[in-house]
Amino acid sequence: MLPIFFSFNLSAQVLAIQTSSRDRLNGSDSARVVSPANQPASSLLKSAIVPLSLATAGVIIESLPSNTVFGKERIKQHVQDQLNGFRTTADNYLQFVPIAAMFGLKLSGVKSRSDLLNQAILTAKSELLVSAIVFSMKGVIHDWRPDGSDNQSMPSGHTAQAFASAALLDMEYRDTNPWISVSGYLCATATGFFRVANNKHWASDVCIGAAIGIASVKLVYLTHKYKWEMKSAAVLVPVLYQNGAGVSFAMKF
Repeated sequence: MLPIFFSFNLSAQVLAIQTSSRDRLNGSDSARVVSPANQPASSLLKSAIVPLSLATAGVIIESLPSNTVFGKERIKQHVQDQLNGFRTTADNYLQFVPIAAMFGLKLSGVKSRSDLLNQAILTAKSELLVSAIVFSMKGVIHDWRPDGSDNQSMPSGHTAQAFASAALLDMEYRDTNPWISVSGYLCATATGFFRVANNKHWASDVCIGAAIGIASVKLVYLTHKYKWEMKSAAVLVPVLYQNGAGVSFAMKF
């Protein structure tokens, strides 16, 4: 196994990315941020299309009689029949992959919408909003899971978390490389599918969970004021040593 070395250097060095408060929005590592007041109404409406569509699909699936083609019972039965008892724990980890990728790309110096401090604040606000909505709904609805384990099925918390993570990654890097956004949403979609495959959630739970995750992040970005500025910078760089390899972490304050 290759040893991993972490070297911390708080002084100026060539590995650190030089940033300042002046170039936070216009510099090499952050894209320009457009405030909500400057966004056209059509842009705001466009942001609501996907979560509203997902929420509508979830309500329809939940409301249809169990014997209809797109009813939640029929969808569950079809998935279980096709997968023949398949189970996985991948959904427990996939839900966090996009958010980990977001911070990893930032620390690697990839151009993003926000600086590291604002990314952390936006993430914290999004997580709080998602958790508040999900647990409030679970406490009111009390829908039983497909496997009958408890009555905390609606909405899917795993899926809400996964799509919030994907939406954060999308908001930060969509202008840098659209494939970064695609990869995040693929992870989120896989998480939702595995929740149904594991017989832990109905398809309606997953759709509404996805809507909550995306809508929460969109709302947080629309209301975020970018009052905070980060004057430090950090970068991760692969390093080769005589007896192995590792990662060097450099930060400048």
